[in-house]
Amino acid sequence: MNSYLIEKEKQPHSLTPMHLVALVDLSFFTLLSYRSGVFVSLFLILGAVKVVLNYFTYFILRRYQMGDIYLTVILAMILSMGLAMQLRLSSNVGLKQFIWYLIGLSVFLVTSSIYHLVYKRIRSIWFFYSLVVVLFVFTLLIGKSINGAKNWIVLGKISFQPSEFIKILFVFFMASFISNPEVLRLKLKEKSVSPKWVLMVLVFIVMGFFVLQREFGTALVIFTVYLSTIYVFEKAITFIATNVFIASAGAFLAIKIMPHLQVRVDSWLNPFADIAGKGYQITQSLFAIGSGSFFGTGLGFGYPHFIPNVETDFIFSAICEEMGIFGGIAIIVLFMLLIYRGIKICLGLRDPFTKSLAFGLTMTVGFQTFLIIGGVTKVIPLTGITLPFVSYGGSSMVSSFLILGLLQALSGSILRGEGFEVEKIDDEQ
Repeated sequence: MNSYLIEKEKQPHSLTPMHLVALVDLSFFTLLSYRSGVFVSLFLILGAVKVVLNYFTYFILRRYQMGDIYLTVILAMILSMGLAMQLRLSSNVGLKQFIWYLIGLSVFLVTSSIYHLVYKRIRSIWFFYSLVVVLFVFTLLIGKSINGAKNWIVLGKISFQPSEFIKILFVFFMASFISNPEVLRLKLKEKSVSPKWVLMVLVFIVMGFFVLQREFGTALVIFTVYLSTIYVFEKAITFIATNVFIASAGAFLAIKIMPHLQVRVDSWLNPFADIAGKGYQITQSLFAIGSGSFFGTGLGFGYPHFIPNVETDFIFSAICEEMGIFGGIAIIVLFMLLIYRGIKICLGLRDPFTKSLAFGLTMTVGFQTFLIIGGVTKVIPLTGITLPFVSYGGSSMVSSFLILGLLQALSGSILRGEGFEVEKIDDEQ
């Protein structure tokens, strides 16, 4: 019997995990309330609201058998650290992030409630690819360039990044291919072109759009998701090697002809050569992580504002400075647990579409987390993407909640036994 089906009977009835999250929340938000030496009730109220919403989400998921409740426990803990740090950096930015958290949580609950009603109806590979292209064209035509990347759409006071949602559409596109690859089979006279090679062309067109927008971090995320999906579901080693070679050649050429990419590579290789110039961001990030030592300076007692864009690209460095290396390790472990639960959901599904969808969504979060943490710690060049649920940004927060909502919905189908229909039929035969 599948391990996930066994786990159906082991869904915890105790509130102990959520009690622990509530304790962390109250600790963080109480510290924030007294940080300035004067009691600020607003922070404690926000903490209380988050605790109530944690329990509400937990009860709803468990009461209506909506899937893996461990996802929401892990997510609640990640959000505790992220929201506390954003409020510590700036009350104004933190309040905006809290509002985005409320919107994102609503998206999570709606998605996890209704997706199982429609996932069998919309699986067209060309439908998802068309949406991706339309969003790209829309962004290129009316988008605004911010920090060198033309990946923002501004409508009055509202601005968002379509690329955050293109990542999700791309995962649906890949899932559609895995479930029905023959749709992409191309016939030229008497010859037939393998669907994989047509897929490669379509993926590199998407990569080209990202290059036009100068959105290289997101391009790298979708490329790694594409390769990992092909490796797991197709096991086409030669095909993967060809893709890596072409992408590597393209990246090498881009670095040579695009000065800002060359600056990123130079600042990664030797940031201390120009510590006051192009190496300033990464060196300040390393100084912050180092000054925090193992236990941190304490919430509100560090100097994270010395790091440019600390609330977005370098939020992990700020956490390490004030919560210590152990705080940084806690973030990494929480994301590893989130990825583990995502893979477990993937293994419990039998339908190729939903199986590859769960895998792709999980890898999107996993690779994005690795790229940003690797960038701020100088393991790899900085890509400028966000840390899911932690970095400031409405588009990032809502899209991350959407990903978790989809995973929650897929795990719910397993918990209700819907993911085992094929297996049951096979067993009877």
